[in-house]
Amino acid sequence: MLDTSRWPIEMLDVLRAVHLDPKNVRLETADAKVEADIIEDLFVNEDALGLVEGICKIGYLTHETPVVLKRQGKYVMVEGNRRLAALKAIQNPMLVPDFQARISAHASSLPDRSTLAKVRVMVAPNQTEADQLIAAIHTGNLRKPWSPSRQAAFFQAQIDSGRDLGELLDRYPTIDVRKFVFRAHIMNLFKSVKYDDAELQDFLATKKWSRGLSTLARIYESKDFLAITGVAMNANGDVSKKISNTVFKDIATEIVRGMYEENINTRSLNSVSSPRYTQLMKELRQIVEDANEADPSVSGDPVPGPRGDISPTEASPEGAPVETGASSAEPPRSAQPIDAVSTSKSRAPAKRPAPKKKPRNLDLGQIKAPEGYPEALKSLLGEMSVVDVQKFPNGTFLMTRAVLEKSIKAFAEAKTIDIKSTGNNQNGKVQLGHALNWLLDHVKSNGPTYLIQVIEGVRTGKLVEYVNSSDSLNAINHNHHFMVDSDQAFSMWASIDSVMRYLMKP
Repeated sequence: MLDTSRWPIEMLDVLRAVHLDPKNVRLETADAKVEADIIEDLFVNEDALGLVEGICKIGYLTHETPVVLKRQGKYVMVEGNRRLAALKAIQNPMLVPDFQARISAHASSLPDRSTLAKVRVMVAPNQTEADQLIAAIHTGNLRKPWSPSRQAAFFQAQIDSGRDLGELLDRYPTIDVRKFVFRAHIMNLFKSVKYDDAELQDFLATKKWSRGLSTLARIYESKDFLAITGVAMNANGDVSKKISNTVFKDIATEIVRGMYEENINTRSLNSVSSPRYTQLMKELRQIVEDANEADPSVSGDPVPGPRGDISPTEASPEGAPVETGASSAEPPRSAQPIDAVSTSKSRAPAKRPAPKKKPRNLDLGQIKAPEGYPEALKSLLGEMSVVDVQKFPNGTFLMTRAVLEKSIKAFAEAKTIDIKSTGNNQNGKVQLGHALNWLLDHVKSNGPTYLIQVIEGVRTGKLVEYVNSSDSLNAINHNHHFMVDSDQAFSMWASIDSVMRYLMKP
């Protein structure tokens, strides 16, 4: 049991006697060695300036004592780096040039800043006990928690140092270790993919990716994702999956691209019944189905761990199994590139290449109705995102007509414009043709000019084939002899895609 009451207490000079920890898991700059870089990182990425303001306005709160550790004869702050950075900056604002003026302004309100020149600290006997305290504080939610990536990074560091899951469970009994180990390995799993698009490869090295881990969690913790991939973690923390590395690469690419293009985020995946979530799971299932049809041997049973696979409920309180980038058939902590096929079966080429599958859903990834648009329109867009166009081309065509008209009207309404009052109506009623006429006039007057021909083409049918015209959209609604096939339904949507994107940004 951890007993900090026996740890020595010291009063240390904040500028000279105690140093910021270059191994601090908070740091965005993993290789920061110079203290100037560390303090700058804490101000830029961890809002140390807000702490400066709080100390100067409220006072330095002593209810939690920072923890130091002696390394190579020097005291290093292992818990309380933000506080130490703030205290150092108060004593010498020039340590953080980009924040100097603001720090000085806050510090000027202090009656005597020299009272903050020393800090009371506890001295941890060793790194292991310091780590136990740090984990209890930051992953036990006793105060401001680390971000998901920071929480995962802490336990990933433990795994990388050679500790297994069982050891971590014993070491941190009050913490949901499985959840954090799972998260850490999921990050490694996605990072180990060699993406074909360089922009996606670069994306995984950005802060935007790290800050989007709550979005990723909504995917990998879902029962649908687990069922599609067959991922499970055994009691040792080893992972198995039913899909090949090649198929996982395709799945990871679909997810990462959606996050990169920002059509997959916590808002679009706000529930398992949201249109984007439903559409994403359909896309992932299709990837697996296509791979199985091309070569049924690429998928196999998960590799059981030494003590057997655990159920999703055992793996995580959210009901998601803890999945990682390693499996009991692969060396842990040395992720194999996902684009490399790992089994002899999956290396065997298919005897006959399968024909390329036709898409089944319209791509509505970039079509997100603003908050103020009517719920009826949002609901229709959601239904369109999951409809099987191959099965229901005429239904899709009808919905395309409806969503185009409704979107133009919502766009005008958001700009407080009554289309009917502009003269575009018939007997006081505004139909699709009237809406397109108004939109064309609006774009001619306000831009963007590139949409003029697009709208003109849809409105008249002169610039494109007939099926992409408003006349065909009206025909599908009124002419009981008119019909379309799936290719024409996709073509119609493609012809108005740029218009729809414009209408979603009033």
